[in-house]
Amino acid sequence: MTQRNRWRIITGFVALVCGMSLLVNAATGAQAPFKIGFVIPLTGVYAALGEDMRDGFLLYWSQVGSKAGGRAVEVIVEDKGSNKPDDGLTKARKLVERDGVQVLAGVISSPVAVALREYAHAQKIPFIVANAGADVITQKLRSPYVFRASFSNSDSSHPLGEWAYKTGYRRMVLMASDYGAGYEHVGGIARTFIEAGGKIIQEIYSPLGTADFAPFISTIDRSGDVVAVFFAGADALRFVNQYAEYGLKGKIPLIGKGFLVDEVILPKLGDAALDIVTSLQWTPALETPDNKKFVEAYEAKTKRAATVYAEQGYVSAQMIARAMESVKGNVENRDAFLAALRKIEINAPRGKVRLDDYQNPIHTIYIRKVEKKGGKLQNTVIASYPNTGQFWKWSPEAYMAMPFYGDMKNKWVK
Repeated sequence: MTQRNRWRIITGFVALVCGMSLLVNAATGAQAPFKIGFVIPLTGVYAALGEDMRDGFLLYWSQVGSKAGGRAVEVIVEDKGSNKPDDGLTKARKLVERDGVQVLAGVISSPVAVALREYAHAQKIPFIVANAGADVITQKLRSPYVFRASFSNSDSSHPLGEWAYKTGYRRMVLMASDYGAGYEHVGGIARTFIEAGGKIIQEIYSPLGTADFAPFISTIDRSGDVVAVFFAGADALRFVNQYAEYGLKGKIPLIGKGFLVDEVILPKLGDAALDIVTSLQWTPALETPDNKKFVEAYEAKTKRAATVYAEQGYVSAQMIARAMESVKGNVENRDAFLAALRKIEINAPRGKVRLDDYQNPIHTIYIRKVEKKGGKLQNTVIASYPNTGQFWKWSPEAYMAMPFYGDMKNKWVK
């Protein structure tokens, strides 16, 4: 471990509490701090996302004095430095086998999450996925030790497909980054849009990290009445701007997953983002007391706007804390701790969150529209789908009997 890549973070107050706890432990035999290993990228392409997720996670612990169920909590943050699964696995092993953490959490990218899923399952270590959305993690690769605080890639896609048809669209063009997450995000939209009676007339996939979308945008079938997409990060920034530059904005409505216009890039998009409709489980514009409290606290502590990644980090901490409270801090009783995690119900910034039998969130999915209020762009809620899970309106068995979205690439057009 190098000093540069290792982040051992105990907030000031928490450090005092933990230090005092150690002294008390020695004198009274009280419980040692509960250790949580948080694996995220703090360098590289996903650094900003990792930083937000870490700060949301730590915000919650600072609010509760880094204590739950009567037991102090120590968070050890590891920068995995890349998006390579092997790098994430190395950090996870270090956290568990050298630092002695009792829970793993974090992870931005799906390949890393899948690799850590295998490790956590083998080691029987509880693992809370705070972002990575690969559907398979909480479906066919479900593990009793793996929980998700964020989303599965297609869970907010299904409502968007249904909403698009009800809004009056009938001929949809699909566009996405050409990799597994892209297929899952737009596949969920396509499946429910078709089921409602709509038709997919074209599929277009561009390489991840496309610098110029012109060759792809120029091929969009103008007979479509809506374009549904999944792009994130720098790709989303470039795509939205070029969609407007090529004169399609205002002619063919653009809809997609929330990462297309998330709060990391929304300020940089300007008016090119206006009127874009997306789906996600959260928006800072959600007008509830819990969300307002979270957004204000996050911005006060970090001097940055709250993002979905920060909210997911915060919810991950809430889940762990609630389970610790249920077992009164006795996390060494792993079976009881796992059972408590499966039963959690929390009032998160996004609203009520509970888990399905596959340990993926059941929560409200919001259909949001980019509007300008007070001179600032925001994702305003225009429709809500409460109690939405990854299997939508199908049973888990029926859903998983259908083709994987990854196998449906270039098969939606009939």
